[in-house]
Amino acid sequence: MSSEISALVEIIDASAGGKAYGLARLVAMGLAVPPAFVLRNASADEFPSGLDQSYLDLGKEQVAVRSSALGEDGGDASFAGQYDTVLNVRGAEQLRAAIARCVASASNQRARSYLQEQTDGDAVAMNIVVQAMVDARTAGVVFTADPVSARRDLLVIDAVQGLGEALVSGEATPDHYAVDRLGQIVERQLAGTEALLSDLEIAAITAQARAASDQEGHPLDLEWAIDRDGTLYWLQARPITTLPANLNEFDTLLPRPDDVLTISNVSEMMPGAVCPLTGSFTGWGIDYGLQHMQVIVGARPVIEKDWQITAWAFGHLFLNLTGNVVMSSAVLGSTVEQTGQALCGRIIPELKALPAQPLYRQVINTVKLLRYCLRAPGVVDQFGRELDTFKIEQQVNSKLMWAQLETKSAFFNHAMAVHIQSSALSGFLCTIVENMVSGRSNDSTSEEQGEAVRLLAGATGVESAVMLEELDALIDGIVTQSDAEQSFQKAEAGDAVAWLQGSAELEPAFTGFLHDHGHRGYRELCMRDPAWRDDPTPLIQSMQAAVHARLTTGGHRPMHTADIDWSSLSRGLRWVLPKAHDAIRRREHTKSQLVDVAHRFKCGFRQLGKVLQEEGALPDADLVNFLSVAELSKFVASPGPAAVKRALARREALHYQQQFEFPEISVGVPQPLQAHTVDSTDGVLHGRPASRGVVEGVVRVAHTLAEAAALQAGEILITPITDIGWTPYFSLIGGLVTDLGSSVSHGAVIAREYGLPCVVNTREGTRYFISGDRVRLDGDKGTVERL
Repeated sequence: MSSEISALVEIIDASAGGKAYGLARLVAMGLAVPPAFVLRNASADEFPSGLDQSYLDLGKEQVAVRSSALGEDGGDASFAGQYDTVLNVRGAEQLRAAIARCVASASNQRARSYLQEQTDGDAVAMNIVVQAMVDARTAGVVFTADPVSARRDLLVIDAVQGLGEALVSGEATPDHYAVDRLGQIVERQLAGTEALLSDLEIAAITAQARAASDQEGHPLDLEWAIDRDGTLYWLQARPITTLPANLNEFDTLLPRPDDVLTISNVSEMMPGAVCPLTGSFTGWGIDYGLQHMQVIVGARPVIEKDWQITAWAFGHLFLNLTGNVVMSSAVLGSTVEQTGQALCGRIIPELKALPAQPLYRQVINTVKLLRYCLRAPGVVDQFGRELDTFKIEQQVNSKLMWAQLETKSAFFNHAMAVHIQSSALSGFLCTIVENMVSGRSNDSTSEEQGEAVRLLAGATGVESAVMLEELDALIDGIVTQSDAEQSFQKAEAGDAVAWLQGSAELEPAFTGFLHDHGHRGYRELCMRDPAWRDDPTPLIQSMQAAVHARLTTGGHRPMHTADIDWSSLSRGLRWVLPKAHDAIRRREHTKSQLVDVAHRFKCGFRQLGKVLQEEGALPDADLVNFLSVAELSKFVASPGPAAVKRALARREALHYQQQFEFPEISVGVPQPLQAHTVDSTDGVLHGRPASRGVVEGVVRVAHTLAEAAALQAGEILITPITDIGWTPYFSLIGGLVTDLGSSVSHGAVIAREYGLPCVVNTREGTRYFISGDRVRLDGDKGTVERL
């Protein structure tokens, strides 16, 4: 096929190659593109008769000659750097040589290997773009989505002095800018002492690049240049080929744009990002339970189908504090300060009151709230009887399995509502205890908070503590075995389990522990993460660390409950404290019941994925977790490759979402934290005292259970938050510090059971300290000091 010349305006599809088509699209949008023409089906030794005249018509002596092969700069592969580009070409002779060079590059080994890897295809036809050179003052690239973090709300610009080829080749270090959806420059890294781009130029690049991306319907990678006169030109546009699914695909709409959100509380049971199934099932279940409480009390008329009290952003779940303040506006004596204390362990200055209901309504609602709390014991007893008869039958047909899950899903929402009612009574009584200790309402000092925590820690028979006692007894039994070090502590997790199951002395205790507590585990309400009963590996690894510590030190920190001198307490405290202890026991019991219900659904969804894989609808069973509840209903009825492709992209996206960290408090839609240096010059970090005592020791910063496996006996654990999956490490550590949480968080409760000094809600402990630091942890004052 002979070569022919086309103007950019004549190109209407990708038959001239991705690069040519991208430029044609930019021209059609009205953006400034340097004059160019396209040589279709270019040859190294035969040139069309109009080549010289087309070159002259560009009006510039210097031109750039670029490849535009079929498939290049397309949606599947970029081919970046695989084919040659020749710059500063002058005259007809150099033009022909540059064309020949670009055509020949299609046959080089590098390009052939890339083509085979990316497309499994053979050699393709080569088209050539000949474009007038821009006398660039500054040039660079702009990505309308951050290709590193995969955030589509961030646009990133890299700029170098002169031609952009120095950037592409890596010869020059660029200025780097990041711009958010509102047009704010949120990151500015300069290679030199002065910025290469003004804020106005950044705004122009941002606006035009986003307009092009919106027009194309997907994120773009564009090359640009600003000439000596300050004119912005666009040199290339192609899809970003390395992005996973949209990280904000499932973001929920806030009821009010300035709602105050927190990662505290909800992240205790669901730290990190969650898969679409978990978000749409568990996340909505939490929102339902909280709305249910507000409807019963009279704070809201009905349960809204849109999320009101929780939120989902960047794959992470948040608690909407403003949605909780709806309760404060509906009853007497409840304030935004109390809401902050109850949910975050401190007063939240950003949280504002909502318009109050009429006084007569507040009086009625307050009576309803007291009745709601006081009825919790009876509701919990009734739910226990319901749970005894609840089951999800395993089916071998996907439609029947889905029917089981769909028709019984309301029971999970019911379980959530029961736990929230139980927690409401516990929170109500614990607040009364703290206020009675201080003699003031929601204005206690750190010492008074510590005293209240000590009194509340006197509760016995708490289910989480009972579990710890059983686990400690099991570990004590392991340590007494002569071959414990080789057969358990140093063994692979699977071999360690087999050793336990083969021991006549230890097997009953291990089997009994999994029977009673096997539904617990890390990220307990996640539909994807296995419970201990399903995969005991995380449990075994933490037990191995505890055994190692006991073999090394000859002992361990025993569980300890503070003695209470009841005679020294006021009459009011002697009356209310036992009731608060009962409420704490009940709350922990309903939490275990809720996790039990979640585990039953988890097993059901896992069976659904297995059956869908066996039926050929899914390539692997895990993908069931990357379809929402609403999507699953449609997918089971009519499976298709488009849904599978989306699920695969979402699974890849989850890896990116897991990297994000968020501030404790966000106003409006939460934004991931940018990397920053924490000021630690004074060496003291302040939080909320959660378990009394003072200890000095070496820090171990651990964000995950995998990192926690490196804990050594007596180290002070600093972590964002803990859940039940961290529990076995508490007999090993010397103290606990968390970024989030309150005095009733999991870590605080278990720390008190062991008599471990604990400070919660430090907000930046995991950034402030590094593993190896030596600190003094003061659980009485709520401080952590670097020594």
